[in-house]
Amino acid sequence: MSKISVIVPVYNAEEYVKQCVESVFHQSYTDLEILLINDGSTDRSALICEQLKAMDDRVKVVHFSENRGLGAARNTSLEVATGDYILFLDADDWIDSNHVSDLYDLITRTQSDVAIANFTRYYEDEARYELHIGDEDYYEKVYTPEEWFAYQYGAPHNLSQCFTVPWGKLYKKSLFEYVTYPTKGFGEDDRTTWKLYLLSDRIAYMNRSSLVYRVNASSMTQTTDQASVFDVEPVAERIAVLGLLGWDISREVKAYLWRAQLNRDSKLRNGDIPAYKELELRLRLMEKYKN
Repeated sequence: MSKISVIVPVYNAEEYVKQCVESVFHQSYTDLEILLINDGSTDRSALICEQLKAMDDRVKVVHFSENRGLGAARNTSLEVATGDYILFLDADDWIDSNHVSDLYDLITRTQSDVAIANFTRYYEDEARYELHIGDEDYYEKVYTPEEWFAYQYGAPHNLSQCFTVPWGKLYKKSLFEYVTYPTKGFGEDDRTTWKLYLLSDRIAYMNRSSLVYRVNASSMTQTTDQASVFDVEPVAERIAVLGLLGWDISREVKAYLWRAQLNRDSKLRNGDIPAYKELELRLRLMEKYKN
């Protein structure tokens, strides 16, 4: 068995982190290193992390004296992780007992660099699960990076979100040698996960839900302005890199157009005229030279 580092960034998650980490304790795959990165929490999260450490000697805790953000938490954890594989888990989510073992079996059996599972949404305010995958829907497939990039936009069964988010996946740690997460702004996953796919040779997917993604009124994607969630710069960077590789960037261009319109309108509403003018300029140029 290979050691797997399970990385859990924690920020003001006193209500949820115990359930999250205990779901890791109960994994059928046991050769785990559990890294809890307390990102300057101001509630009881630090205490709970230390209590969890006392419960299981696989747990290591790193405390930040101030809130540095998800990017910094992930980067620090990658520096101290000793596992051969990396698995991210958000502190307000939890995983089935077979989550790690299924991903490990998939990544080793298919000789892939990344293994991906699907997830179930749990709407906390309504105490409701969104069940969208049944046993009869199960399939596995191994993709090249170019094939997997087709699932960025408009795919069923949450595949668009599966493409972007860092969790729900098992990665070879070696993929992170030259990849770091941005430490400024929102959406560090949108700006990073695709790079790990490009570094991979094989990406394995299983159409099974073994992670529960909690949605509540305070979730970042529920409270953050959509223009911040769908920033233009991650797509601009993908267009630049994929263009250099000679890939078809038509889907990326369409995504950029949609995001640029969204962000242009947001900048104007917020009175950021220089940013508004820059985005309006890009949109006008795209319209002028679209053929």
